[in-house]
Amino acid sequence: MVFRSARGFVPILALLITPALFGACGDDDDDEFDIDGTLPREVQLTKADNGKTAEVGLGETLVVALPSNPSTGFSWSITAPEPGNVELLGEPTYIPPGSTSPVVGAAGTQVFTFRPLKAGTDTLTMGYARSFEPGVAPAETFSVTITVK
Repeated sequence: MVFRSARGFVPILALLITPALFGACGDDDDDEFDIDGTLPREVQLTKADNGKTAEVGLGETLVVALPSNPSTGFSWSITAPEPGNVELLGEPTYIPPGSTSPVVGAAGTQVFTFRPLKAGTDTLTMGYARSFEPGVAPAETFSVTITVK
C-alpha cells in the first residue's frame, strides 16, 4: 500500500501505533501499588544477615539475595520446610555479575522473593549445595528469623 498524501498517512499511522501504546499500559501484576500510588516497601537480605532477625510487614516484599555460581553446580535452596508466615513467589532468579555483559564462570547473585502471608515469627533456612549430590551437607548455609507484623 502506497500513501501519496501526508493527510492520509497520519490517521493510518495513528491506528497502527495506538494499540501498541495502550497494550503496554495493561495491568502488570508485578507492580502492586499501595493506595497512595507508591510501591510497597521491600526488605532486602544478604549473606551479611545470616543468623539475624528480619522484620517485614504485610503487603511488603522480602528479598533474599545470596552469592551463587551455577557454573560450579551449586545453587541455593530452602532446606527446611518453607516458613508458614511467608510464601516464595515463583522460582528464584539468577543475576550474573556485570549483568549487562555476563562473565562466564563468574559468581553472581541468586535472588528469592517472598510475600508475607500472616503475622508471626518463623525461620527461613537455606543451603548452598549441588542438587546432583544428595546426602552431602551444604557447602554453606543461610538462616534468618522472619517476623511478619
